[in-house]
Amino acid sequence: MTAITLTDIPVSEIDLADTGFRITSPCHDIEHLSASICRYGIMVAPLVVCGQDKYIVVSGFRRIEAARHARLSRVTCRVIPAGDTLGAAMVAVTENAFSRELTSAELIRAIALLLGVMDAESIAKNATSIFNRPLNIRYINTLAHIHAMPDSVLDLLDKGRISIKACKNLVSMDAETQTEFLHLFSLIKVSSGLQMEIITWAKEICALEKISLSRLIQQSPLATNESDVPGLEGSDLGHKDMSALGKQFKAFLVQRRFPALTAAKNQVRKQIKALELDSGLQLALPENFEGLVYTMQMEFKTMDEFKTRLNRLAEIADNHNFKSLVDR
Repeated sequence: MTAITLTDIPVSEIDLADTGFRITSPCHDIEHLSASICRYGIMVAPLVVCGQDKYIVVSGFRRIEAARHARLSRVTCRVIPAGDTLGAAMVAVTENAFSRELTSAELIRAIALLLGVMDAESIAKNATSIFNRPLNIRYINTLAHIHAMPDSVLDLLDKGRISIKACKNLVSMDAETQTEFLHLFSLIKVSSGLQMEIITWAKEICALEKISLSRLIQQSPLATNESDVPGLEGSDLGHKDMSALGKQFKAFLVQRRFPALTAAKNQVRKQIKALELDSGLQLALPENFEGLVYTMQMEFKTMDEFKTRLNRLAEIADNHNFKSLVDR
């Protein structure tokens, strides 16, 4: 790589609008960093490359943003001469990858950046020296396909609202369906495993009922008359907990996809309620009625409570609702 020089540069000559080398997510919370720079200065000099009219940031976007916020007029930077695009791209990745583990969105941005100057085979061959971890060609190509999805995918990955695993599932879908699923995950917050279930159930429902995903969402608890804005600003859902919305949407899909099972569960809930179990007794049925083992949990504090619970269990054993549950 071309030799790097240390140069004192006017902040006004650094182009923060050019984010071609940026792999980290934009961060507007720079108050603490700005205060630190005012007091102690910049500990590690940002890296820039000579542009036509201004310097382009390679690494250190937040540091330069914070320096500008602190009203510094000049910043000492490491400078790469113009023309070394490959070296600049590799440094942009390695400076982050060797200081901490890259997030999923950062890894995707890094792959996209490097694919602009080298092929997937070369990236895989040099992955440990660039990313501080091995990467195979297939995974690199998958990440490139995710980067080609609508821009909102990276924002959702940054916010932890969608997983790489879910994104890999969406890659093979058409652009419209990708956009609809990304919009869906902008409305709810669920675990990675539940994301996969939601994608599977939603696809199956849409295929069985011959409707679009957007139509399915409109028929769900997520339905809103407001504009489809990620983050829910101005919508009727904005005041609701996104995790709670995720649970509601899951329940909606389960009922829609498995109506018979849902009806059976509702009937069982009524039968259990009819048992009028004491607060110290809890009955758990096999998951989805697929097993044969039932669980009755009993809580007590004293011997008298223990005897009372045993007597109550004996009464329940003769209850018609209980027998119909067990002898199904």
